[in-house]
Amino acid sequence: SGQIQIDFDLPNVDANSSTDITGEKIDLGEQEEYADNKDKLEGLTDVAVLGKFVNNGTSAINVEVWMTADTTSYDAEAALKADPTAKKVWGPFSLGAAGTPTATRIVDWDESAALFTSAGKTALLAEAKGDGRFTIYAIGSSGSYNFSVLNGVVVLVLDIGI
Repeated sequence: SGQIQIDFDLPNVDANSSTDITGEKIDLGEQEEYADNKDKLEGLTDVAVLGKFVNNGTSAINVEVWMTADTTSYDAEAALKADPTAKKVWGPFSLGAAGTPTATRIVDWDESAALFTSAGKTALLAEAKGDGRFTIYAIGSSGSYNFSVLNGVVVLVLDIGI
């Protein structure tokens, strides 16, 4: 057996509960290494969401990452959560209010790995073994929020049989 690593660079995004949220569509089939090895996929070894998270609002917030099992274009948190395929896959973690030392956080591999939920890993593996297309969203876990994700990357490490 072996492993392959699939990296997806994410565009810089803003998540704002009073205006809109933004999802990033992911198609594993666009990655040559995944396409070449999909039939040998055995498991998900590790997964990470990396990047710089910045709270632009005046209150401390918690950040979560959700996934839908299809390519979706929700612009409101309520519509996202109403989707029966939507699952929280990561988080929450806290950001302090804008202007405080804890308002910005660079999430590294170890911290990100600890934030993934068991259900999130299961859902991502199901997508990797299925059609390989899904959408991820970064949202606040409650109340009003306004934050940015800069230089984000989603990384999947997949086990394959040889």
